[in-house]
Amino acid sequence: MQANDTQTKKVAVIIPCHNESTSIVRVLSKFPREKLQRHGLRLDIYVIDNCSSDNTAAVAKKMGATIIYESQKGKGNALRAGFRSIPDDVDYVVMLDGDATYLPEEILRLLEPLQSNFCNAVVGSRLGGHIQSAAMSRLNAFGNRVFTIAVRLLYGANVSDVLSGYFAWQKPALDALRPHIKSYGFAIEMEMITKMARLGLTMTSVPISYRPRSGHSNIRPFRDGLRILLMLLKNLTWRPKRSAGKARSTPSFSPHTIAFVSDSIYPYMKGGKEKRLHAIATRLAAMGHDVHIYTMHWWKGSEKTRQEHGVHLHALCKYHEMYQGDKRSIKEGIIFAVACLKLLWQKFDVVDVDHMPFFPIFSMWAVCLMRGCKLNATWHESLSRQEWINYMGRKGVIASFIERMSTKLPYRITASSDHTRKLLAATHGRVNRVELVPPGIDVTLLNRVSPALTQCDVLYVGRLVKDKNVDKLILAIGIIAQTKPDVQCIIVGQGVEKQRLQKDVAQQSLQRNITFLDTLPKAAEVYALMKAAKVFCSASVREGFGIVTLEALGCGTPVITIDGPANAARHLIQDGRNGSIVPLTPTGLAKAILYWVSVEKKPSIAVDPADWDWYQLAKKQAEIYML
Repeated sequence: MQANDTQTKKVAVIIPCHNESTSIVRVLSKFPREKLQRHGLRLDIYVIDNCSSDNTAAVAKKMGATIIYESQKGKGNALRAGFRSIPDDVDYVVMLDGDATYLPEEILRLLEPLQSNFCNAVVGSRLGGHIQSAAMSRLNAFGNRVFTIAVRLLYGANVSDVLSGYFAWQKPALDALRPHIKSYGFAIEMEMITKMARLGLTMTSVPISYRPRSGHSNIRPFRDGLRILLMLLKNLTWRPKRSAGKARSTPSFSPHTIAFVSDSIYPYMKGGKEKRLHAIATRLAAMGHDVHIYTMHWWKGSEKTRQEHGVHLHALCKYHEMYQGDKRSIKEGIIFAVACLKLLWQKFDVVDVDHMPFFPIFSMWAVCLMRGCKLNATWHESLSRQEWINYMGRKGVIASFIERMSTKLPYRITASSDHTRKLLAATHGRVNRVELVPPGIDVTLLNRVSPALTQCDVLYVGRLVKDKNVDKLILAIGIIAQTKPDVQCIIVGQGVEKQRLQKDVAQQSLQRNITFLDTLPKAAEVYALMKAAKVFCSASVREGFGIVTLEALGCGTPVITIDGPANAARHLIQDGRNGSIVPLTPTGLAKAILYWVSVEKKPSIAVDPADWDWYQLAKKQAEIYML
């Protein structure tokens, strides 16, 4: 079956070469590109020409490889040059030699454990595979076995061939390792494996084939063997150093057990905060951290723990409805908070609790107090006393007091927007140790998705609850339909308001104009609709950030949002340039919609991916946890 383009992952292959013009042809021609494509993998090959005196570079370039020149001799120097050249959007990195000793046909064998998040790095094992006659001398085989046993005993590394030249990494794992690679010669493999072990990256070996090399070998067994031994002994005392002056820009990698506490999780609930937690958690797991999310029992089946996308999910209690009518359930919040006390007996180095519904912050504060550790919390929005009263009536006075008290408990707070950070200071007086890590977007996926074929003038994606004001959007479409009867609006989402909203559409005879879709299972489907829409409309007056607004802008689609003090999404909009900021009235929404659907060509408004890359944001979040 042909893999969907939106699921394709990029693989960068690094091949260091010194005078390999005869063998590089065989290497480059043997990669199973069609087979990789069927598994959702796309290959880009980088040949590192390391001072070759023959035409290695010309031959490789003719065969479609990207050529990188490294003037300093040595395999380690060549590999570092190759690693520096890998684009940010690569998912996996593979290295192998250019002398045709390793089989490019076996590349998928190394990539499969990475795709399933079984480990961070894979080392091809010749000793556990098939070594052809005359491919490895008895002396080299003996030395390799001795070194492998030593590394397994001294470093606890789960590998069975420490001198192999066939490696594969998840890109975040290589990013963590790359700053620490110093070797310039053939001790590079020993350095990488021992330092990966010290960094806490998970490794495994898979059996591979090994053939006699083409041409002359530059390895000198005794000289290089001594250097490999010295590297093994040297790294016994090595630990990654963290420079205080550069902690924010170049953090050293130290894996931790990270516990997130949230009563709702993606994809079972597809709100902005759930998307953010999912994106941050999965990328922290890909970096090598042991990531756990403690939540309610959202999934089918009786098991209380499961693993999804490299993250461990734990059900602290059975599922309880989060909403009573159009408001958050106090009962659910209290039940989940009591269940959070179970974390007193769980292992973690870092804990981060979602601020909503506030009650879990109090129980997790007690857990951290008894365990002598620091409490982190993530804040998505902050409401004033009057806003709480508007939302809950007289009970809002108590809710406002609970929020104010809860802001005092975490040692450090991560705000999901600068808007929320300022509100925490102005409304509740929380100023110190409040960091900013906004939501991001999957820029690589956005760039790969094509617009949907469905005609769409106006799009809404989100929860169908009262404070999203989708009923105002429906009234606006009714106004537009009077002069533009063919206007098309798609509303995507689920929620307690859905049936009422569908009745509103029927009462206004707008069934031909407004289509309801259930929550879409894949982000690519949402992005395809966003790209097809002429304008995206969010009528919510309360947004801690507005991740769907960012996603729509990332798709190049202008956004209409509401002018309200609690709506952080409006800070993403430049009125008239990439969208409109309007009052919460059907007339105001209708006027803005009519303007944008009449624009013949969408403006060039796509956001800068460097500002919103999920991986960079996850790294920043990890830095905050280690402060």
